[in-house]
Amino acid sequence: MAIINSPKKFKPDVFKLTEFRIKLVMKYVVYCYLEMVKDGKKYDFSKRGKLQQEDFLRNGLVDDYLSKKEYKDHYKKHISDNPLVEIYFQKEENQSYLLGGVLADDYIDISIKETRLSDILGATTSDEIKFAVECKRIKGSSDYDEYIKDIQKFADRPFTTYRLPYEGQIGFIEVDSISHTIASTEINKKLKTTSTITTLKYLTINNFHEKFDGGYLSIHARNYDKKQGFSIFHLFLNYSQIVSI
Repeated sequence: MAIINSPKKFKPDVFKLTEFRIKLVMKYVVYCYLEMVKDGKKYDFSKRGKLQQEDFLRNGLVDDYLSKKEYKDHYKKHISDNPLVEIYFQKEENQSYLLGGVLADDYIDISIKETRLSDILGATTSDEIKFAVECKRIKGSSDYDEYIKDIQKFADRPFTTYRLPYEGQIGFIEVDSISHTIASTEINKKLKTTSTITTLKYLTINNFHEKFDGGYLSIHARNYDKKQGFSIFHLFLNYSQIVSI
């Protein structure tokens, strides 16, 4: 992928190493999803209590799979190129941003920290490195608008601490009639008519795992500072047989 307005002091070799590690993280998310499918895991909305449905699915992915020691060990031994690396996941972690002179908090659906990634960027910033992933349920046409809102947020919010030129999005597809191809096509249609988001590359297949074909990459520009480019890695996960009402 070509470097587009890479941040100051973000050298090409660091850029490539960072992208490589982010892709390893995305491969791990896919691995955990495939384990979920293999397990025949079900998430019954009637048992979610006071949780929002989206949070219920997000929590299941993080608590039951991403954060489990056995799966994290698999990451270190079979996905990462460094067996000493550690990877951490946190739900609803806040990161402050300043917009129109007003300070506010952005709550990240899944905040991911990987120790090797922090080592690579140690000379770039003293801030803790976090890879932010936003999650959305997809079950009908109106949900694409909600998905686009997260892209708008990525474009609009100047954070007060370091933000990677990479973002992540996960779509939980809950109905058989919607494939990842349909979802990506509909999102691209909406991006083409959204004047407040500068899209440099529309969602294009960019798979992260040999047994999964629902991965995509898009590139956009921030709406502040020097209009720096940033990439979004998208995962569309088929939850049609996982969710239960």
